[in-house]
Amino acid sequence: MKILGIGAHPDDLEFGCGGTLQKLASNGHKVHMLVMTHGSVGGDSRERMGEQKKAAALLDAKLYWGGFEDTGVVLNRELIRTVERHVEAIKPDLVFVNHAADTHQDHRSVAKAVETAARYMKNLLFYEVPTTMDFNPGVFVDIGPVINRKVALLKCHRSQVYKTRVKNLSIIESAKAAAMFRGYQDRVKYAEGFVPRRLLLDQLLGCGK
Repeated sequence: MKILGIGAHPDDLEFGCGGTLQKLASNGHKVHMLVMTHGSVGGDSRERMGEQKKAAALLDAKLYWGGFEDTGVVLNRELIRTVERHVEAIKPDLVFVNHAADTHQDHRSVAKAVETAARYMKNLLFYEVPTTMDFNPGVFVDIGPVINRKVALLKCHRSQVYKTRVKNLSIIESAKAAAMFRGYQDRVKYAEGFVPRRLLLDQLLGCGK
């Protein structure tokens, strides 16, 4: 399969679905990552771009940039067309994007744009990030076998490790705590949870032909 993961900022994908992307890549599926901004408000844009490139390399993923301004991503035709162009070029079998209910305006805009741009895709799943609200996943992926790889992906974003806005809490601890909580919900130790807009199991199980 061809997988397209979309995030508003560097490190969004790694936090929300890094373990799942790792499992998919390890099973021979081709991962594509579209990051809509360079993360300039959260740090030096050149540094953050370099960190994102390292994470993509660990996944052997193809990395694309949306080129939008951090904290200034607006839901408009340009944003939707940018996503549409990547969907048309990649023709993904499965699309991941952050959940639309979120306190960050960029996340809200990106999620809504993807929902429109991927309206004809058979598989669209929403993941969670630290600013996500009202997230009630019904689909889970057991990431226990790759939890250390997820941590390694997050560590690529070195400049962001302690930018959680919580004293003495690292993004690594936050991600592992979230994974344990979602894992408990699905009766495993570590999991990533997703809210499906659409999920065609036939295709994912290889029996859709």
